[in-house]
Amino acid sequence: MSTAGGLLFGLPFVSMGAFITLIGLGLIHVDPKTVHAPYWVLTVCGLCFFGAGLAVWSAAIRQFISNRRGAQTTGGGPEAVALADYDWNKRGYQPSRWSKVFKALGPAVALTVFLSIFNWWAFFSKGGPFMVKCIVGLFDLILVAVWGNFFLMLARALRFSDSRLDFARFPYSISQPILIRWPVPSGISKPVKGSFTLRCLEEWWETTTTGKNNSRCLVKEEIWSGNWQLDPADELLPGKTREFSFAPAAEALPTNFHAPKPICWEFEVKLEMSGPDFVETYLVPVYQ
Repeated sequence: MSTAGGLLFGLPFVSMGAFITLIGLGLIHVDPKTVHAPYWVLTVCGLCFFGAGLAVWSAAIRQFISNRRGAQTTGGGPEAVALADYDWNKRGYQPSRWSKVFKALGPAVALTVFLSIFNWWAFFSKGGPFMVKCIVGLFDLILVAVWGNFFLMLARALRFSDSRLDFARFPYSISQPILIRWPVPSGISKPVKGSFTLRCLEEWWETTTTGKNNSRCLVKEEIWSGNWQLDPADELLPGKTREFSFAPAAEALPTNFHAPKPICWEFEVKLEMSGPDFVETYLVPVYQ
């Protein structure tokens, strides 16, 4: 969807959400006989529509910024191509320590707010059918799992300090060995098991049809990967830098976030230990 298309697609959600929310707050007066639910339910319903519209607008704006950066690729060497393809920090990549927490909190809060409408209908109104109670109860179990994921992300953010990946060069060349430097963050205890994986991924959206319904899902295919396993007797000392060298195979492709099927490289660290495990993914600039 184009940027303009995304803004237009989100407009009805924002408009309708704002209208329903104002009714629920009593700022727009309607005939009480036409309202068949508590006003707080209308407010929640309106906020759900309004939030969905804002999410579409946010995605459209981010896509516009990304497309504008990609259009600036006019040559000038690998570094210029890399910087036009993505907003790289030439020294390294540092994922936000709290981004996963907020990304887990958002769906948990949104689903809680959304299901509050149906929980009122199923369990607190007088006309909640038994089948509705069963369906809503099932979604409530899913909600518990979503909140469980949030608390896991929160525990990891509280236990481990900010982590990063230092680039030995910028950008890396697909035709040369890739040297990865990973400073060990604080909070790491002696791992029971650990793996360090550099992989090249290709992504695309795939549409499946079931009867009259179409659904789209994001597919990620691993083109190439190299793996390094942590020795059981090895220790990871916080503050020390570990180095890993990988030699990409011929089938690996250079990074291209603006291709019809985007290509990206990522370095994944998984460490199993007592308490919350350490799991983090870092983007790596590997170009032609």
